[in-house]
Amino acid sequence: MLERMRFSGTWRDYQARVLNEIDDHLDDGRLHVVAAPGAGKTILGLEIVRRLGQRALIFAPSLAIRDQWRDRLTPLFMPQLPTDEDISRDLSDPRALTLATYQSLDSYRRSDELTALITTLNQHGPLTLVLDEAHHLRRSWWECLDRLSRELNGVKIVALTATPPYDASLAEWRRYEELCGPIDLEIGIPELVRNNDLCPHQDHLILSEPTEDALALLERRRKAVSDLNVDLRGDNDLLEWLERHPWLTDTEAHVPDILDAPEMLSAVLVLLGSVGRKLPKRPLRLLGVSARDVPMPSQFWLERLLDGLVFRHKDVFPLEREKHKALENRLHRSGLIEGKRVRLGHTRSVFRLLAASLAKLESIETIARAEQASLGDKLRMVILSDHIRAGELPRNAEHAFKPAKLGVIPIFESLRRAGVEADRLAVLTGSLVIIPQAALTSMAEVITDLGFEAETFRHKPMSACPGQMELRASGASNADLIRVITALFMRGDIRILVGTQSLLGQGWDAPALNSLVLASNTASFMLSNQMRGRAIRINPDDPNKVANIWHLATIEPETNGLIEAVSARFDWGALNDGGGANSDIGVIARRFKAFEGISNGTSELIESGLGRLALDSSHSIAAQNQSTLILAAARDDTEAKWKQSLRQGTSRSRVRETTASNYTPRALSTSDTLHSLVWTATGSGALAAANELRGLASFEGLGLLAMGAAGAATLASLPRLFKAGRLAWRNGSLESSLNEVASAVLQGLASADVISASQAASAKIAVRSSIDGRKDIVITGVSRATERQVMRAIAEVLGPVQNPRYLLVRKSWFGLRWLTLRRRTDFHAVPHALGGQKENAEAFAQIWRDTVGRSALVFTRNAEGRQTLLHARMRSFAAGFQRSVDRRSAWL
Repeated sequence: MLERMRFSGTWRDYQARVLNEIDDHLDDGRLHVVAAPGAGKTILGLEIVRRLGQRALIFAPSLAIRDQWRDRLTPLFMPQLPTDEDISRDLSDPRALTLATYQSLDSYRRSDELTALITTLNQHGPLTLVLDEAHHLRRSWWECLDRLSRELNGVKIVALTATPPYDASLAEWRRYEELCGPIDLEIGIPELVRNNDLCPHQDHLILSEPTEDALALLERRRKAVSDLNVDLRGDNDLLEWLERHPWLTDTEAHVPDILDAPEMLSAVLVLLGSVGRKLPKRPLRLLGVSARDVPMPSQFWLERLLDGLVFRHKDVFPLEREKHKALENRLHRSGLIEGKRVRLGHTRSVFRLLAASLAKLESIETIARAEQASLGDKLRMVILSDHIRAGELPRNAEHAFKPAKLGVIPIFESLRRAGVEADRLAVLTGSLVIIPQAALTSMAEVITDLGFEAETFRHKPMSACPGQMELRASGASNADLIRVITALFMRGDIRILVGTQSLLGQGWDAPALNSLVLASNTASFMLSNQMRGRAIRINPDDPNKVANIWHLATIEPETNGLIEAVSARFDWGALNDGGGANSDIGVIARRFKAFEGISNGTSELIESGLGRLALDSSHSIAAQNQSTLILAAARDDTEAKWKQSLRQGTSRSRVRETTASNYTPRALSTSDTLHSLVWTATGSGALAAANELRGLASFEGLGLLAMGAAGAATLASLPRLFKAGRLAWRNGSLESSLNEVASAVLQGLASADVISASQAASAKIAVRSSIDGRKDIVITGVSRATERQVMRAIAEVLGPVQNPRYLLVRKSWFGLRWLTLRRRTDFHAVPHALGGQKENAEAFAQIWRDTVGRSALVFTRNAEGRQTLLHARMRSFAAGFQRSVDRRSAWL
């Protein structure tokens, strides 16, 4: 069969690019392709299977997606439908193409059954194993597939996905990469928009304030934290007890314990310093800071102190029993404890309250009215929520509607009662379907056109919702019901459809959809991209389609100014630690990391991140929303901005990962230069002085000796001067500093065989300025896998020091403080990929010295190294600004 397959169409340019490069990525027997929705993954997969020339076993996450593989064969690859001799849907009866679901493989999990299946498959020769929508690989499925990949003879693996699980845990990602291989090729959304295979679109954010109940709760929490802070600062007994603690009075005897909990010692010093108590020198010396460098008091340090006293370090800091109990009870009463941790910021319960805020109902109504006014009868809006909340349906039409939480039914009923497209408003979920009575006549036509029997679908009036009908299917599947509702939506008999993201977020296809509201709390890369993919498909019946994707966030009024900080620099690490996750705006920021789009500002760059929305923190929430609505209504401007931004790319542009840091070792080369110049000046001065001494008869011998020593010093300094001049030339600007750091990382990874020497040789490093003044590092000429490895390592080097095995430490006398030279120390982590083996770390350290500047390599897993690591981490806390690295993706 494979020899009879021939593609009868014309490859799109990005498809041709992928097909031309597949041979370069099969050295490991794996090909991992990421392609945006609409890129034609199934057609690409069939062509890859044909070119590999082996029988293929294709797995898909659902029956519908499985059957797409058969449907695409004719007429695209074969003039006639393949026969049962060519294709099988039975794993135990393989053919040239065997199509199956992951669930069907899961039924073979018992060891003896899976062994028998592998034996059967091996009897027919080498296989190509295709993993469609590979991001669906759950643990049980992965275990079976992993065994197949190891025990099938001559197997090649082709993984296809639109949404890799980038935000999965490190362990999950490694498991995913072990099976699928590193990402080899990628087709990004901008390429598809450029080719008119996806429509122009823009993401918009509508903000809301919490409800009165939520505001009251937040105010109670704020007051409780404030009162705690005041009481602790005024508790002289506690302060004196802390001053007498052995960690402060006998620091050297407790170094191992302190190294295990340095933040607790820091939190104690922060409290004592904030009330004017004199801080002892020994613990400051251990932390590597002076009294003036101790961080300012903040909620962060108060939380660390309270958590240490009540839970984490209560054995080392044993409060009196009654005092401990009273403090813990007070925190409990104020709702400041969650999961046996003190949480002064937003807890998960507070986050859920804000994320499901009923204030978002008003936001949705505002969006719907605006889109209705903008699009008129062309409006095709879908609103996705996480929960149905069928219990929120009113019992009768006269009852006041007071929903408890956000969900499908509260959204539907709010729009219906507000009169927003009430006669074209519908609900589609797996268990509840509601259509407007006005659509019944059209529904009869649709049922006939789709070949269903009229009696298959029954409807009944909803007395509590006048003008609405509940629709049920008898003898038909949910898929049939979805087809009917989709047809009504495409025709315009339904203009606003409210549903769950689990049902409509993936696989559902309605090209007319031009306005999508994500009333979902998901921040997942995978789910976010899947949901957006529903809206950005082209509509053959409307070639001028421009889609709006709406995001919702509830924020506290006084945190409006934080939006700019969140959008400009979002900390994935803090989110994974539970910090950013407890913020509604933080979830949106994480979601925006998942896709690239145009900017609302003057930038013509297509990039990921919330910053591209150009939010103005000086605006009130109402003013910000009004500005957003005006932008959203100007769909012609959105289309024009896409065309303008796409022209900035070339035919070879693709989505690339970039790294922007607020810190570089720029001063290292300057310090090297000054250091060497001092040696040179000293040598030259000594040489001149010796010459003068030689003119005095009584000092002739001394003069000759001094002149010789000075000459030796001068000669000795010349290599340093040459190197310092070279480093100053290279690192004379921020751009060149970043370039040299990236170059050192690239060389280090190649020397350790983390990336190939050929990839390192072909790599080109560029540092470019973005519209907001950031300096982005961009690597070109390498594979997607190499790009990610290099960017990850650069982020570790330039970012805040976490817990590396090795540190690069540079000490120098540089800079002025009150006209006094001061000693500065720079710390940089050796990347995880290079820190696992001593020889790799040492090689990287030498490359760093040659490329960037002098630094010592410190192993952090012994007592001395742990103290150095402690200094490095405390330095980041004490600094006027904290280091951060922003990794995003951009179309370049």
